[in-house]
Amino acid sequence: MAPRTLILTTNPGIEDIVAEEATARLGARILETRTGHGRVIVSLDEDQLYLVSYMKSIHRARLLLSRSSICGGHSCLEKVREAVLESGVEKYITPYTSFAVRAERVGKHSFSSLDVARVAGDAVIEAVSRAHGARPPVDLDYPAVVVAVDVIHDELFVSIELGGELSWHRRGYRIYDHPAALKPTLAYAMIILSGIRDGETLMDPMCGGGTVAVEAATLLESSRIICMDRSRRHIGGARLNARAAMVENRIRFIVGDAARLSSYVDSVDVIVSNPPYGIRMGSPREVRRVYHSFLREAVKVVQKSIVLITTEHKTVRQVLEREGWSIAHERRVAHGNLYPYIIVARPG
Repeated sequence: MAPRTLILTTNPGIEDIVAEEATARLGARILETRTGHGRVIVSLDEDQLYLVSYMKSIHRARLLLSRSSICGGHSCLEKVREAVLESGVEKYITPYTSFAVRAERVGKHSFSSLDVARVAGDAVIEAVSRAHGARPPVDLDYPAVVVAVDVIHDELFVSIELGGELSWHRRGYRIYDHPAALKPTLAYAMIILSGIRDGETLMDPMCGGGTVAVEAATLLESSRIICMDRSRRHIGGARLNARAAMVENRIRFIVGDAARLSSYVDSVDVIVSNPPYGIRMGSPREVRRVYHSFLREAVKVVQKSIVLITTEHKTVRQVLEREGWSIAHERRVAHGNLYPYIIVARPG
């Protein structure tokens, strides 16, 4: 089978995790990692395309049809039209196939993403009409095929969304939606960064809706998973999510206070958690108190690593170093409109 080029999108900041998973799970060849932009471009044998839907670190996968340069002037919209016409899009859309164009524009241009979508949509209709003798139907709400046209600074990408409108980070198990839920793609990345091995124990002592615990239970076959939260309502929601993911029997649920962690567990290999951010708690003094109490307890029971995602990274670093731990790794990621840090700490 001929190799195909895919654009894999994710949370900015975990592109290397995507590249590692694509190599291990798909046998893909990494062509380009656009660090900080949430994009990894890979080459994959056509008969392996179905495996992409099993990836845990990506939001979307796009079959790349065309890549070219583009300028920022309004007249360069003609380049969009030409690129779509020459992309071979008519192989994927017929007069009986509804479609929509989704456009993204990053950088300084004299045209908008709406302009890109309009021109690209007209070009799709023209290409399909030439090839099949009739126009394809446009359906902006429920299209059968989504054509992605992205202008990223001076580059133009035309691709087909393999999952349609579906973003693969939206797991089907999310019945209970915690108000500060962590994206499953970030939870997966944090589990990988923890260095946990199958069979070791993972705990999330502030688990909220259970995203970390559920992702760990679906990834690790033999590990002991513990999901704890001081809110009985959140633990109930986490149970619902775990039940929907069919991993409820793999997880131990505890209603408990992370500030008294050592009274609930004697030893765990790793902690992976999304603790409250200062921006959510309102008071910087209160968040420092919570972090200090929690981390002072965490270092008593954790054997291997503590992995947190937080905007309070300076406080976390200071408290852990004061407790004799070292920061092995940290990175800034995008999570909604926030830019927290993932911090990986180890003993000594």
